[in-house]
Amino acid sequence: MPRLALAFALVAAPLLGQTTELQQLDATTFDAIWQRVLPKPSELSYRTIPWRAVLADAALEAHRADQPILLWAMNGHPLACT
Repeated sequence: MPRLALAFALVAAPLLGQTTELQQLDATTFDAIWQRVLPKPSELSYRTIPWRAVLADAALEAHRADQPILLWAMNGHPLACT
């Protein structure tokens, strides 16, 4: 567990605008850092988009509503681990 805490401190400190000086990671500091790392509600607005898994259903719905379609297609693993 100490290695995980050290890795988290090294990665999180620059992201949070703090110096890279190592700080003691305990329950209090972890919770404070965790709350700053979590996405804000405005950063999760993509979840409100009515995504469709079937292109034909999306095309019919878009045609009825006179709206465009965003087609997202990908090949491979989303983290480039292929």
